[in-house]
Amino acid sequence: MITNTGALFNVTTIIPFVKLAILVILFFYAIFALLIVRQVDLMSKTLITPISPVVLAASIIHAGFAVGFFILAFGIL
Repeated sequence: MITNTGALFNVTTIIPFVKLAILVILFFYAIFALLIVRQVDLMSKTLITPISPVVLAASIIHAGFAVGFFILAFGIL
């Protein structure tokens, strides 16, 4: 039986890096979603249309889900 306990790419060494990568990606996605809310708000002030409040509400809901998903993943991972 061959055991390779000194392997560089062991499951126990890769999982923390994968968790950290997932959290970093979700953090940047949440920041991106908040930037989209700001851009949609600026667009709504510049170009006033009847659908502007709906688009702004959709962007706020999207940002809420993105931030909530980051918090959920932070709690789970």
